[in-house]
Amino acid sequence: MFTEKLRIGSPPAPESLVLVEGFLNTWSGELNIDDFKTPHSTEEWLRSVELWVSEEHITPEQTQKIIQFRSDLRTWILDSESRKSLDALASEISFQVNFNADGEVRFTSTGDPYHRAIGTLIEIIGESQKNGTWDRFKCCALPTCGWAFYDSTRSRTKRWCSMQTCGSRHKSREHYKRKQQSDIEK
Repeated sequence: MFTEKLRIGSPPAPESLVLVEGFLNTWSGELNIDDFKTPHSTEEWLRSVELWVSEEHITPEQTQKIIQFRSDLRTWILDSESRKSLDALASEISFQVNFNADGEVRFTSTGDPYHRAIGTLIEIIGESQKNGTWDRFKCCALPTCGWAFYDSTRSRTKRWCSMQTCGSRHKSREHYKRKQQSDIEK
């Protein structure tokens, strides 16, 4: 598999959900990472994880939509009420429906390579929701980080990718804001 090419946490997300984790972790403001800076770098990453399996090349418009999908997906993970733009983008994706002999309904994305790439990620999310792993999949609550991670804690309440870095930064910033407000009120 291609997991060695993905930036993932410890523990990594289970099964194919690790691909969504790696997709989201192609950007982090805190770590100064953006694997989707250009259409070429975006296509290169998508090919490296077998999400782009065509001779066609990605267009600048498709690159922008993939970047938007990544951003909207992260926003939705942090706040499930923020779904309108994600809904609009996902509505462009076509799926083929297959009814299996075991009674299961499977959705497979169709269309051009761009639609299949986004569709595959949506399929993985749907499967993760069905098998119960989605509720442990999170993104760091520090807005400049957004690192995707799998919360393996018993309480399932982890908010930061790392308490030592992002959690500490957040708490320091909040302390500074309270101190500033206190100084103003004096």
